[in-house]
Amino acid sequence: MASESSRKQILQLVAAYCGAAGNASPAADTVPALVSACQQVARSSSKADQLLGSQPSQQAQVLEWLSLASAELAGSVSDEKLSKINAALATRTFLAGGAAPSLADLLLFGLLHPAVSTLPAAQTNQSCNLLRWFDLIQHTSGAAAAGFAAVAVPLPAFVPLPPPPPVSSKPAASAATSATSAAPAQGGGKKEKAAAGGKAAAAADSSSSSKTTAAPAPAAAGAAAAAAAGAAPPEGAAAAAGGKQEKKEKKKEKKADAAPKPNKEAEEPRIDMLDIRVGKIVSVQQHPNADALYLEEIDVGEEKPRQEIDVGEEKPRQVISGLVKFVPKEQMEGRRVVVCCNLKPAKMRDIMSYGMVLCASNDTHDKVDPITPPEGVPVGERITFEGYTADPLEEVNPKRKILERLFPDLTTAADGTPTYKGVPFMTSKGPVASTLPNAHVA
Repeated sequence: MASESSRKQILQLVAAYCGAAGNASPAADTVPALVSACQQVARSSSKADQLLGSQPSQQAQVLEWLSLASAELAGSVSDEKLSKINAALATRTFLAGGAAPSLADLLLFGLLHPAVSTLPAAQTNQSCNLLRWFDLIQHTSGAAAAGFAAVAVPLPAFVPLPPPPPVSSKPAASAATSATSAAPAQGGGKKEKAAAGGKAAAAADSSSSSKTTAAPAPAAAGAAAAAAAGAAPPEGAAAAAGGKQEKKEKKKEKKADAAPKPNKEAEEPRIDMLDIRVGKIVSVQQHPNADALYLEEIDVGEEKPRQEIDVGEEKPRQVISGLVKFVPKEQMEGRRVVVCCNLKPAKMRDIMSYGMVLCASNDTHDKVDPITPPEGVPVGERITFEGYTADPLEEVNPKRKILERLFPDLTTAADGTPTYKGVPFMTSKGPVASTLPNAHVA
């Protein structure tokens, strides 16, 4: 729910954007009242057409988004609501279209700021449109001046295209070869013409002399020999044809060798692709750059954790979790948790995180609690699932969206037991537990 200070910040943002920062602002005790106050400020500004829409269609879209803000964003912002906004931004820069932000963009930016600033790293790939829009608004609307803390939005790195390959000299050589092989063929054509002429002459002589005497046998033999010589294919053309056939066969062999090999990551995602282990939080502190994040050190029973350490030194794995709003610090210290250990390391507000604490959460995402392994399970033991016995991936590639495709099947049963497609999270001492029944696990 938007706090009183958040509502004031949003109203200050709208007023400053309208150039009315020095004027008295209307009261905004609730989100619907905030929407009305922002509309009042926008109407009285020189940017009214931009903020409220210059065309009827755009005006209708702005009003639709403002209505959504009053009805659906007055309380907690669920993942479903974020997904809806993300889908709407897939084909547009701003919520109501146009070339500049509308009042809907400014208002929703302020209402979504707490949710986006605590968005788990695992959800960034499925919220790319929302994050792109959020980053644009926070850098172009004067949000920092209105008191909004800057949010480090993970953006894809620019990878330049490789230079084009050098022009091959093979086509020129092939042309030269063709020209060379064509010459004998042309010579062969002359021979064919000569042979044809010889045949015609022989036929004429034969016709004229048949009245008196038969044509000499050597002349007929010579004509036959000439015809045979003209019908034979040129040697160069035969060599060229043989070369082409050989090249075709080599290409087929290369294609057969280059056939795609089975890739485990390209398969349908399975829960055994994840390296999920029992861990124990040995220290927890507030993230220095984010109020909603904990910076934890978790023992997952490994000799060499993923982060860089001095030779011979053993250190727990560093993990960042967005649990400040849901679990008090004293309940996190010394807690036994379940950790996904083979995710690609990610930077969260300038600090690296090397795993993810798995938690159960309700539909509205206002109740979140880490799932708990049974007492007596050794730290570092891998969580198992009946029927899924393959080795985990070395590292989960975020581009494959394996986590995102697994999340819908990770739920808790009516008794709170975390499951994957109904199969419990199991340890050597029994199933993992949670405090939230019929919830999501992520």
